[in-house]
Amino acid sequence: MNRQIPLPLSNDVVPAFDNFARGANGLAVDLLAGIGNSTDVRQVYLWGAPQTGKSHLLTALHRQYIHSNHQSFYVSLHGAAIAPQLLDSLDGYDLILIDDIDSVAGNAAWETALFNLINFVREQNGKIVFSASAPPTLELWSLPDLVSRFTWGPVLKLNALDEHAIRDAMIYSAQQRGMKFESGALDFLLKRYRRDVSSLLSAIEVLDSESLAAGRASITVPFLKRCFVFD
Repeated sequence: MNRQIPLPLSNDVVPAFDNFARGANGLAVDLLAGIGNSTDVRQVYLWGAPQTGKSHLLTALHRQYIHSNHQSFYVSLHGAAIAPQLLDSLDGYDLILIDDIDSVAGNAAWETALFNLINFVREQNGKIVFSASAPPTLELWSLPDLVSRFTWGPVLKLNALDEHAIRDAMIYSAQQRGMKFESGALDFLLKRYRRDVSSLLSAIEVLDSESLAAGRASITVPFLKRCFVFD
């Protein structure tokens, strides 16, 4: 217990549907988790502010498909040095997931490539899921026909967790691991905590590991200070 771990630690969590803090986003979570068995939903446009869990859900769906022996392709366009020609080579995939598509909004070559990809996936009876930080409008995208195609399937907004949902998620996750927050400990953590899903789950994973090593189940303020470096 002589080491201190700074928040956040998002790399410690393997994204899955069952470790996503749903809050008011149950509809979006259930729709994505069930898209593999759906004959009606073949395309989804998921949008929301940063740190609302879009990448978590797309990665969870990607892993779900792979584990069920289906062909799934995932890519994030955020800061990636990728040419739009990549989208011309996605034949044979049951599911295509493109994260952070607003990173290429306004780029004519990318918009044309996305337009063609949607048409191709529809013709092949495949499935495709997009994520972005904003809804599909002409204020963001330059190609009207692309905006129209983004709405061929559900357009769903991910909402940030409110205070009540954050507390419930922390308490539930701790209980699932046999831990309990003592008086004041959860408030202490939340005041110094980055409130996105990945960081929330990372904190619980760290506390689980450290509490097991220390042979304790109660999480106190002094224990938190021993586990984390807070700003």
